[in-house]
Amino acid sequence: MTGLERIQSVFAKAKAEGRAVFMPYHAMGYPDRARTLEVIQVLSANGAGLFEIGIPHSDPLADGPTVQTATYTALTQGTTVRDCLAMCRELRAAGVDQPFCAMTYYNPLFAYGIQRFVDDAVASGIDGLIVPDLPPEESEELEAACRKAGLATIYLLAPTSTEERIRFVAGHCTGFI
Repeated sequence: MTGLERIQSVFAKAKAEGRAVFMPYHAMGYPDRARTLEVIQVLSANGAGLFEIGIPHSDPLADGPTVQTATYTALTQGTTVRDCLAMCRELRAAGVDQPFCAMTYYNPLFAYGIQRFVDDAVASGIDGLIVPDLPPEESEELEAACRKAGLATIYLLAPTSTEERIRFVAGHCTGFI
């Protein structure tokens, strides 16, 4: 089953049961590596339907002060993209089976290498990507790599988005909005 299919199955099951999906966010490496793994395992055992896995970035423009502080703390401890992928592999090995949606920014992906990141993300158990500073108009390379690998591409919309923008984003999104 692809990452996209795993994400879709979570939402389909919740819809059939008439309930919402709990998707907690956690900045990888915060407050430290061991507690990151512990927190996600506890959430996994207590109702999380899927996870937003935050890959720390030095300039998290789309995040508020709480997430900025958490990612800054993780970065000061040396947390890297590679570490985040390793933690995802460890969580999978520990039995966490809910989908992981990695929330990151374009610069770390670009520096890592788009195709290499997508390949390593799939190998580590990531199911989808949220890249808030990459508009769908500029995401052809990432979307193509994700499509080929079965990863969901997830975009954001603002409450003020026009109908035209909503249709455009929905046409590029393969996971959820």
